Amino acid sequence: MTRRGTAEAPRCLRLLGAPIAVALALLGAVSPQPPAAAASVAPDPPARSFGTADTDKSGDDRVGMLAEADDGAEEPVLSLLPDQDGVVRSPDQLAATATIDNRGDEALPAGTLTLDIGDDPLPDRAALDQWVSEGRTDISFVTAQTTRVDELGAGDTATVELSPDELDELDELRPGVYPLRATREAAGSSLGGRSVVVVSGDDRAPVSVVVPITAPPTAEGLLSAEQVAQLTEPGGALAQTLDAVTGTSAVLAVDPAIPAAIRVLGTAAPASALDWLERLEQLPNERFALQFGDADAAAQVQAGLPTPLAPTSLRAFESGQNFEATVPTPSAAPIDEATPEPAAEPEYPSLEELLSIGEEAARLYWPAEGTAGPDVVEALSADGALTMLPSTATSEGADGTGVPSRAEGALVYDDGVSDVLTAAALDDDAHEQALVASSADLWFAARETGDTPLLVALDRPSYAPTETDAVPAIRTEDSLRDAIESVTRNPSVAPAGLTDVLDATPRAVTIEDGARADERIDAVTAFTSAEPQLAHIAAALDEPELLTGQARAEALQLLAVGWRDDEDAWRAAIGAHAEKTAQRIDGVGVTVSEQVQLLSAEAPLPVWVRNSLAWPITVVLDVSRDSVRLDVQERIEVEVPPGSNPRVEIPVEARVGSGEVQLAVSLFTPSGEQIGPVQSMNVTVRAEWERIGIVVLFGLVAILLVGGVIRTVLKTRRRRRERADGDGADGADGSGADGVSESEGASAGKKDAPDE
Repeated sequence: MTRRGTAEAPRCLRLLGAPIAVALALLGAVSPQPPAAAASVAPDPPARSFGTADTDKSGDDRVGMLAEADDGAEEPVLSLLPDQDGVVRSPDQLAATATIDNRGDEALPAGTLTLDIGDDPLPDRAALDQWVSEGRTDISFVTAQTTRVDELGAGDTATVELSPDELDELDELRPGVYPLRATREAAGSSLGGRSVVVVSGDDRAPVSVVVPITAPPTAEGLLSAEQVAQLTEPGGALAQTLDAVTGTSAVLAVDPAIPAAIRVLGTAAPASALDWLERLEQLPNERFALQFGDADAAAQVQAGLPTPLAPTSLRAFESGQNFEATVPTPSAAPIDEATPEPAAEPEYPSLEELLSIGEEAARLYWPAEGTAGPDVVEALSADGALTMLPSTATSEGADGTGVPSRAEGALVYDDGVSDVLTAAALDDDAHEQALVASSADLWFAARETGDTPLLVALDRPSYAPTETDAVPAIRTEDSLRDAIESVTRNPSVAPAGLTDVLDATPRAVTIEDGARADERIDAVTAFTSAEPQLAHIAAALDEPELLTGQARAEALQLLAVGWRDDEDAWRAAIGAHAEKTAQRIDGVGVTVSEQVQLLSAEAPLPVWVRNSLAWPITVVLDVSRDSVRLDVQERIEVEVPPGSNPRVEIPVEARVGSGEVQLAVSLFTPSGEQIGPVQSMNVTVRAEWERIGIVVLFGLVAILLVGGVIRTVLKTRRRRRERADGDGADGADGSGADGVSESEGASAGKKDAPDE
């Protein structure tokens, strides 16, 4: 195996704790060493600043951590790395690489480098842990090789390839895990590093490896198109995972929400996502589906659900413009020529098609580690499914001992091997050392479970952000493939499939009680309690599953196991989802004016229908009265666009009489379900004022008209009388002069008589 570049400041210690510590302990330390060929080995003294430190083993009895150096103290380090992931068929294939890193301020003088191997194998995993973490063993060592090394300057690094040249004492080594150490001696000082090597022999144990394919946790129901594109493009996390498992016998544990997130995009799906999905479907690897969103089934069972939740619809995430439209097939019955032809409608895939991951080998649930107890296993078994558990969840494996993989109602994976293998899958400085550690652990585990296939499972990849700006250690195609092949290509392993594990005879194991995650149980209770209220509101939609399906998908995503890597982010997401749910439940309603003055016999009363949802709704406005003074239109059907609050007018007509009328305004779905509380509107009816006003107005107009006529007549008479009086005076004073006869005057008087 060649060494690869690694990421800076890996987060593997934070993520994996004990397993990576076992691998790091193999890096070696500065320490005084006994003579290379000593027949008996005393425990190595503490390795100054880079030795293996005692640690708290309350959580895991296989813990070993590198001690941190004193501030300002830099010491040389010798690391020992066996070839071929530390596995050889026979002792003559033994080879290793010793790397000496002189971190001190002074040169290391020339000296000798000795490779020693135990003359007996380590008896069990406890002895393996004692050796790699503490450097202690009762096994005697024999020298496999001694070579000269040159002086090494301060700050320099030297690499020495080692292979045994004295094989006589190694020929009789039987299969097993052997302690291995390298010692550089010069000028009375020594520098040592330790590791292990597995002599596999000809026996091969069946082992099956499970690799999860999961995405970063999300508070939305599905990954967005941008997220899908980023994860599936070359170099993306999902793309590298698929590249790594291709050509291996790994069993795939696939989150069905990932292919669903691609398929709902239809023709708008990114090309990289479609290619990734096609490759997944074509892989021959056995597989099983995780719960949607990789939700934790244990919390759901502990919350009292009879069966785990499942998605109900993903229509809310689909757009009709991204799917081919088809015209419904006409019926055989005669069609009236006046009937319009049916419009073309998008053809959406079914929910089953959206969630398909390919042929599944079994129905399996994989709860978060340490959460599933016998109650969870029993409940899931009653639903016809099996539960994946770590061996430490059983009484038989609580001390780290291997447990048969096929149990009643469960599949048990070896926790120790799985943890170390998970560490080995990271692309960091400890990658190759972790591969050696996993090979040794694997050899013991495979022989502790007898003839039953051993099951190991890599943990879900962590997508949690780091607390610093350092580049995190991640799973790359190469590092993940190395981890898988360290099992499947191990000379002591016969790769097995999931069906081999399922076909094995179930063994009786005692499952310990799981830890109750109260916060997650409360979250499940909150989700399920809100669903009836959401369904009630969704009845106003033409397709209620748009709202209820989206809410269910979001709930499952928030129960994802991956959130456990960032509890603070999960709590924030839960709080935001609770607010969103409350807004949805209150998303449809009617607003009225509490007090209205009705001053006319007929006038519309305004109300406002609110729709805060993302889809149009159809509701029925129901209005009832408590008095006959007012006639109202009792039912009005209203179509309300999404995100709007339109005004709706209620036609009313006042009858004879005045007074107070109370209207009760309610919203109903077309099917008759009431939405929200009844709103009251107090209407003050003064409709007769309009009639009185009209009568008074007409009266005033009549008076004005009559008064105007009378005034005009009187004025006209007065003017004529004045004119007549003037003409009479002129006739009396100058009739001769004017030449007007009395008969003519009399005649003129007769003409004016009718006017008087």
